[in-house]
Amino acid sequence: MIIAALVVAMLSVEAQVFPDRMCENLPEVKPEVKAQVAQVAPELAQVSVRELSEKAALDIFARAAAAGWGSVDLLTNSVFREPCTFYFSGEALRAVDAAFVLDLVTAIRGQDKRGQNFEMTALLAGRGKLVALYERDGIVYRNEKLARDFRLSSRVVFETPTAGVLDNVEGLCARVRLLKCVRIRSLVKVGRTLEVQAGTFTSETPLTPIQARAGPVGTTGRRP
Repeated sequence: MIIAALVVAMLSVEAQVFPDRMCENLPEVKPEVKAQVAQVAPELAQVSVRELSEKAALDIFARAAAAGWGSVDLLTNSVFREPCTFYFSGEALRAVDAAFVLDLVTAIRGQDKRGQNFEMTALLAGRGKLVALYERDGIVYRNEKLARDFRLSSRVVFETPTAGVLDNVEGLCARVRLLKCVRIRSLVKVGRTLEVQAGTFTSETPLTPIQARAGPVGTTGRRP
């Protein structure tokens, strides 16, 4: 009975964060967007591709923050293992980044080690996979929380076989002294920490929940 009650409670929280039947109710992306998806992630274009607008994305992240979820909780949820693909545009991602503090290794926006700005241009989530797209390759940036430099490819891929697990990572490596850049293999939530496996090394970092930034944010993602 206790286990059944916990399962019901978890499903109730999930329903509060995500809209009902997103695969059916969200609009299909435009044909040119689906063609772009087919180029960068053919397997995700084999099913319907649904667009998460700025408003829809902001609403989901706001409800996740209210539920005390972290970024890993949200992006590895079972919703993103359903038989469709969800598309976050660059505009939606900028709005989310401006409105919330996210605990992500793949930063949505930032400045690289050369002082050049970079940003994620799209995020695809579905069929147990996340694909983060950037405007250029070889982005090296400093993650202050992890106190480490990371290099992002123009296409970073994660498999999400179950909640809290980002596995078989492609396009992401950590700069390690004397070893140049070591490929990140997996990121796994264990309790309140995130275990990051890079090559033969494993490090742990405390997880923080999604938090709203102070001050009003407009739909363009720009802060006044």
